Amino acid sequence: MTYRGTQQESRKRYLATCDAEEASKYDAWVNAMTSADHDACVADLNRCIAFFDGMTVLDAGSGTGALCLALVRVSGLRITALEPCATMSKLLDSKPDLKCVSTVRGFCDHADDQSHFDAGSFDMIASRQLANCLFDPLAAFRNWHFWLRPGGTVVVLDGLFDRHDWSGRWDGLVDTLPLAACRTTATVPYLLEQIGFRIDFVGLMDHTNALPSTRTQRFMVAATKPNG
Repeated sequence: MTYRGTQQESRKRYLATCDAEEASKYDAWVNAMTSADHDACVADLNRCIAFFDGMTVLDAGSGTGALCLALVRVSGLRITALEPCATMSKLLDSKPDLKCVSTVRGFCDHADDQSHFDAGSFDMIASRQLANCLFDPLAAFRNWHFWLRPGGTVVVLDGLFDRHDWSGRWDGLVDTLPLAACRTTATVPYLLEQIGFRIDFVGLMDHTNALPSTRTQRFMVAATKPNG
């Protein structure tokens, strides 16, 4: 037992909190996203990612498909969505634009989660607003390193959230999740380096942040799994 409880307890709390009502509320926000939102996300990704035809991509912590809806705008990608919450996955699967996306149920921040995929399964692993929810970021980044092929890229998209951003059902989690209210772009790349990634880019998502729909500034970290 630690001061913040166990990871098993944290997962049970997350799944209980993310019921049908909460998933529907989250999905309403995703459905309100416009073409401008998705195009801005792709434009930000293009600053540090060289997409190619047949590229295998994992959307880690996919939710109801916010990042997937941007990724499908890039032709030729083979996308897999990893999401632990059944209500979220069901809403993702229901979207006509995401019929080409394969979904896998599960978390990613424990050593046991490594069995979801074989070593070297993906050319890119991306996450959008997942890092702030990870109970064990180092375990997640270690799994991502295993799942990536040598030379593959991890891209973390997240927000410069503060304590007040965790409210309602999520109130209290801010003191149990290490990156929940991380008001700096320095922590994620630092942790990725501890796992063996080479940092390629750290900065704000200028295209996304320029949109009127963006309330919290977003940042992006891209890193490569070295060859050999």
